[in-house]
Amino acid sequence: MKNELNKKIKEICDSVGTPAAKQMAEDLTENLDRQFDRRVAAGMSELDAFRDVLRNVDQIEQMLKDLPSDEGNEIAEKAERPKKLEFYLSKISAVMWLGTTLLFFALGMGLHLWKTAWLVFIWSAIGEILLDMTKNINRGKNEKKVIREGLSGILWLSTTILFFLLGFYGHLWSTAWLVFIAAAIVQILLGTFLND
Repeated sequence: MKNELNKKIKEICDSVGTPAAKQMAEDLTENLDRQFDRRVAAGMSELDAFRDVLRNVDQIEQMLKDLPSDEGNEIAEKAERPKKLEFYLSKISAVMWLGTTLLFFALGMGLHLWKTAWLVFIWSAIGEILLDMTKNINRGKNEKKVIREGLSGILWLSTTILFFLLGFYGHLWSTAWLVFIAAAIVQILLGTFLND
């Protein structure tokens, strides 16, 4: 008879159809099993105990229907979103670096640009900084600090790219180093305007 009781409780929880009702099935089964056992121990027949426990089946169904159906799902979804974003960002990062490596060899072997093809890795490093900024904001870190650190990284990588482009293509090695002084000034301004 106890198996029939458990089966009936599962049917009730499934008929309500909400995730909250399905989660409640185990607790409800344990509770009603205890009530069933107490009645049998008190001298009731199993059939009478079964009927007595399920006498208020309508109230049980109504209680299950009144449970907050989507609240648990919304909380779980909110907790899951940062993890999903982090997962996708890590995949984007992997694809970006793979694409960068392929582009590097394509430029080197196909166009014989070995001298400057390595610069694509610096561009990808900028992409990685942007992805890290997104991850850190997603983790709830101080946005101003994340933006300041990210922009600082992008500034110095861009300065390095500009230095080599001026050197390789403009043959301005003797004056190209001045871009680092300009970058230092910009860094000071960033620290001033994006201070915590």
